[in-house]
Amino acid sequence: MEGLIAMLESLNRKERFFLVGAALGNPDFQLGPEYAQKLSRSFDLDVPSNSWVAMDYHLDWISTALHVKHNELSLGKPWLNGPIEDRIVRGNQEDVDLIVGFEEGDTTVLLLVEAKAATGWTNPQQNSKAKRLSRIFGAEADRYPGVLPRFALTSPSKPKNLEVSGWPSWMAPGGCPTWFRLPMAPNRRRVVRSDQAGRPSKDSGFAVIKEVVR
Repeated sequence: MEGLIAMLESLNRKERFFLVGAALGNPDFQLGPEYAQKLSRSFDLDVPSNSWVAMDYHLDWISTALHVKHNELSLGKPWLNGPIEDRIVRGNQEDVDLIVGFEEGDTTVLLLVEAKAATGWTNPQQNSKAKRLSRIFGAEADRYPGVLPRFALTSPSKPKNLEVSGWPSWMAPGGCPTWFRLPMAPNRRRVVRSDQAGRPSKDSGFAVIKEVVR
């Protein structure tokens, strides 16, 4: 039976993945050496440059691959999807921005990275994702033996006012999620709906380009 990473790879049908890979001449989505080093430092792991990588990867796909592999289920044969509060497949669009997978001995390591650039982190969105990931991997990351999930946030500046008390410990070790800087090119401007004076307004019928994001 194919390995977990091969199963995860086969479930990836995200158009953006194939489009970006083709446009940049990197259809296999290989990690750049500098980014592999950044991940290695951030997670205190030796992350290979030839790791499997995907973007905007659905949590349903992660849940499915783990469930099918762990229970040695046959492809094409339906399985019980679980109670409502613990569905394997939920049919929604919740995803992780970047997933990196590689084998380390007998362990499959899965690095899950959430990114924010110009927008800020919000507690409802991140708490929902933390709850789902806790159900998928277990509160102590022990639901599936031989699978080690790790989680990190990346953004131009450190998250502020992010409530992580309800997150599983493997997502926020010591009460603090792993974070590393996401470089952002200069001169990135923001367009917003406004009033005639440039004050934010949804209904006044104007728009304006606001300050540069550095």
